[in-house]
Amino acid sequence: MTFSFIEANSFLKGFMLFLRPGAFLNFLSGPLLFASNTIRLSRWISQQPRENILNDFYQPFRDYAKRHQLHRYVIEKAQIANAPIQYLEFGVSSGQSFRWWLEANAHPDSRFYGFDTFEGLPEDWGFYKKGAMTSSAPVAADTRAEFVKGLFQETLFAFLKTHDLSDGRKKVIHMDADLFSSTLFVLTSLAQHLNDGDIVMFDEFNVPNHEFQAFRCFSESYYMKMELIGAVNNFYQVAFRIVK
Repeated sequence: MTFSFIEANSFLKGFMLFLRPGAFLNFLSGPLLFASNTIRLSRWISQQPRENILNDFYQPFRDYAKRHQLHRYVIEKAQIANAPIQYLEFGVSSGQSFRWWLEANAHPDSRFYGFDTFEGLPEDWGFYKKGAMTSSAPVAADTRAEFVKGLFQETLFAFLKTHDLSDGRKKVIHMDADLFSSTLFVLTSLAQHLNDGDIVMFDEFNVPNHEFQAFRCFSESYYMKMELIGAVNNFYQVAFRIVK
């Protein structure tokens, strides 16, 4: 019976591929993926704690300034206001949040790295087209800051060869890359460098097909336990603690 079922399943699968439904139903792939990821996101949100952490769900309107409330909460929760950290931000744009962290942590042994093409999005993202959000590289007088220009896929590996991320300083990874491809690439590239207690933040987490999907693919593929410690703007901005 089991063998027959397996054979029938194999036949039906092959026959469906033979019919080439993608040739005339491909227009449904985007909406169906969005619907699937939205359902997964909704279920994931329903499973998250609302007590003893920062969690403002549900709010009818987004207040983007709340992300700094989340950042302050992370600093207090992780006790890193006066501790040496390695801060890596992916998607710097004009540098607003990058400068915020520079000012929030004044420890002389902290280091701050900002990664961006500074030429806008490398591919379309929702209503934003390729090249949108172009910005000049910010200027930081703080000698602890360093900017890495270029696609993450072209710069991150070289950076990891010349920078030691395992020297004991807690890492704060700020994902503001927007795109699924960019976010997943960074997370998978940094997987072996993430230690217990490191912080990973997302700036557009509740976009179903991008940062949320990248988070889900990464955490499930690497069996990475990421504990939610704060969320604002209906999970648009979130922060996790790595647990090992």
